[in-house]
Amino acid sequence: MKDAESKPIAIEKNGSMPPNALVRAATVTQVPGTSEDSMNFWEMIQRRWWIVAGVGLISMIYFVNTALRQQSEYVGRFRLLVEPVNDAGLSSISGTDNNKSSNLDYDTQIQVLQSPGLLNRSVEKLRPFYPNLTYSNLIQGLSITQLRDTKIIQVQYQSNNPTEVPAVLEQISKDYLAYSLNERETNLQQGLRFVQTQLISAQKRVDDLQLKLQAFRQNNEFFDPDGKASQVISQSEQLAQQQIEVDQELQQAQAELDRLQEETGAIATLNQSAAYQQLVTQLRELETLIALERTRFQDDSLTIRVLREKQSNVLALLGDEARRAIGGRAAEISNRIQILEVQQQAIAETQSSLDQQFQQIPGLSRQYTDLQRELQIATESLNRLLVTRETLQVEAAQKEIPWQIVEPPSQLADSVESDTARSLLLGLAISLALGVGAAFLIEKLDSTFHAADDLSRRFKLPILAVIPLQSDLLGMEYSVRSQRRKSVGRQLATWIKQLQRSISGSVPLMPQPDDYDVFEFEESFKLLQTNLQMMQSETQKPIQTIVITSAQAGDGKSTIAWYLAQTAASIGKRVLLVDADLRRSQLQTRLNLAEKKGLAELFSAKPVLKEVIQQPLPGSSLYILPSGATTLDPVQVFSSPRMRALATKLEDTFDLVIYDAPPLNGLADTLQLAAHADSLLLVVRLHKTDKAAAAKAIESLSHARARLLGLVANGR
Repeated sequence: MKDAESKPIAIEKNGSMPPNALVRAATVTQVPGTSEDSMNFWEMIQRRWWIVAGVGLISMIYFVNTALRQQSEYVGRFRLLVEPVNDAGLSSISGTDNNKSSNLDYDTQIQVLQSPGLLNRSVEKLRPFYPNLTYSNLIQGLSITQLRDTKIIQVQYQSNNPTEVPAVLEQISKDYLAYSLNERETNLQQGLRFVQTQLISAQKRVDDLQLKLQAFRQNNEFFDPDGKASQVISQSEQLAQQQIEVDQELQQAQAELDRLQEETGAIATLNQSAAYQQLVTQLRELETLIALERTRFQDDSLTIRVLREKQSNVLALLGDEARRAIGGRAAEISNRIQILEVQQQAIAETQSSLDQQFQQIPGLSRQYTDLQRELQIATESLNRLLVTRETLQVEAAQKEIPWQIVEPPSQLADSVESDTARSLLLGLAISLALGVGAAFLIEKLDSTFHAADDLSRRFKLPILAVIPLQSDLLGMEYSVRSQRRKSVGRQLATWIKQLQRSISGSVPLMPQPDDYDVFEFEESFKLLQTNLQMMQSETQKPIQTIVITSAQAGDGKSTIAWYLAQTAASIGKRVLLVDADLRRSQLQTRLNLAEKKGLAELFSAKPVLKEVIQQPLPGSSLYILPSGATTLDPVQVFSSPRMRALATKLEDTFDLVIYDAPPLNGLADTLQLAAHADSLLLVVRLHKTDKAAAAKAIESLSHARARLLGLVANGR
């Protein structure tokens, strides 16, 4: 501002702006199209750092407590040789190479060794010495693995009782050896008897299926359905070709018969008859002779009468010959048509028979495939049973060689140091992940905008300015508490300046802004005014009236309107600020304007315009038209012809008219008022305005006559 009198008066809260926002807004360009749901990870972390810290701290306390409470663990082990090291003789009998494959299913064997049926015996024997030992405790500390590429099983047990570990391992080793001598032998014999019983039924099933397959082929007279299908398809194609040829011949014969019944066809047939052509020649000769004789004789002369009689006889013969030639040709064509029709019918019957056979092939093929599949499954099952029987016989021939302990249990358990550092690092990583996850979830649930970039990405509209968020603007001096974190030096300098002002008696001791806060706040409105002038120069159309509105109440539209009006007045423009919020006036209340008539009274009491316009800052070219007090419907006021006349008069009187309009959502006042203005600004409050409300407001402005210049982001 230029002097103390033109400095702004407090209206409502606004805030601080990022340093790069001034440069970005000065260009008045639109951010390239990006996904409206995109999220800047680091900006989200900066906004939600307290959530990350809180959740991470709570999680870390849990993990630290768990890591510090870990008890010392003790571990012991023993190893069992469960198969002979050298069994080449038995391998040659069974025909298998035991150096490459094992007769023992180690995975299944380990599951058996861990089963309750086997381990409960050890638990019962150990319980008198260790009453708290149960199967659940035992299996939790027990680990049974096969040493890689060996026939050795390692059994390891871990517990926090150093005396329990060797006792448990000793008892388990005895029980496992007893199991290898007794139950393993019994299982082999039972398995061999079971396999022998299954072999008989499997062999019988294979024989039955082979007989069914043989009978199926004999009954249907084919070896496989695919060959039969190929044969039927080939015959069908041949018949189809014959059918085409017969149809073509039949069509030709029918066409020839039709032509014969016509004059042109009859003439063509007669032209091909030699007898008919001979009679025609005789008739022409007689006609020539009659014409010659008539030059010498009268028509009733004997010579002429004789020639006329001969002519009549030839004509009669000519008619008889024509009927004979045409009739004979017609009979010949009819006979040929009958023969072709008989051939056509025979081909159709044969084709129908082939179609029936072809329709039966899928069913026969399915039956054939089912029989083949059943036979294959039965054969594979039989082969597996034969292999199993041979394997069991070889194992039985080994005389149940018992397992051997190659490494006995140690008498003293080894101590296992707890990895507290590793647990703490893992807890730190998990805590950080939980904190970031909680912050991300809250960010997703947040329905407000946090930065001007969010507005640009969402609505693809220019951001004309980002107004810093300030509070407690009192009297003629700025008193700013910025939400931006200042350095210690700047905070100390600001406090000293406040103390000096308090001692001098200019203002009471209270939080005061530093010079940069005041500069940043003022420059944001100068930047807004400059951007509006740049848009005016680009469009070559002066901006005389601006409607300033917001999506919802409390977004700071009245503050933006007031400071923009002061900024425009500071550069020499005659500016009128119209308080058009007839429902909930902010300017009239916050500026403590005198209780005079205002905009509403212009439509009811009809005062002179000079009587309702006020000048809040003496010496300034800024004027205010208050809202006044009336019970009139604002929609009727703004849609009336008198509002149009008033708007035109205000445009002629002032360089710039700014309307502080009501919020858009839920009210029709602003849309009616926009019809009397040439431009419009939408104020969006960062961290407050709902995204859906802002989108709804912009959508409602798409049908307004006034041009939406862009957005003003209020606060940060």
